[in-house]
Amino acid sequence: MLTLHITSSFLALVLGTGILLLAKGTRQHKYAGRVWVLAMVSSAISSFWLGGGVLPVVGQLGPIHLLSVWILWAVCQAIRTARRREITRHREWIRGAYIGLVVAFVGTLLPGRWVSMQLGLW
Repeated sequence: MLTLHITSSFLALVLGTGILLLAKGTRQHKYAGRVWVLAMVSSAISSFWLGGGVLPVVGQLGPIHLLSVWILWAVCQAIRTARRREITRHREWIRGAYIGLVVAFVGTLLPGRWVSMQLGLW
């Protein structure tokens, strides 16, 4: 699960940045958006099999897993609003999900976190 989580998270981070720079509403935007949604959902779901970090609350689940729930909700709302052509709301949900992804990534770089230790940051 760790490999799936890291791969899908990194894909979503890189692809999300690219999508923000693409022209909106194009075929490329829609295709990249679908791949991004799959990466985000894979990342969020796979997180439930990983530890909660320094603050586990219920079993291995910790506060960081609330962000995974948020991501799943935000992605569903983004899809719903896009299908209804509520583009402003779609953009808001996508930005919220992307910000959540960036926050989670920054959190992995904090002292004591597995990723930061693997990268030799702390």
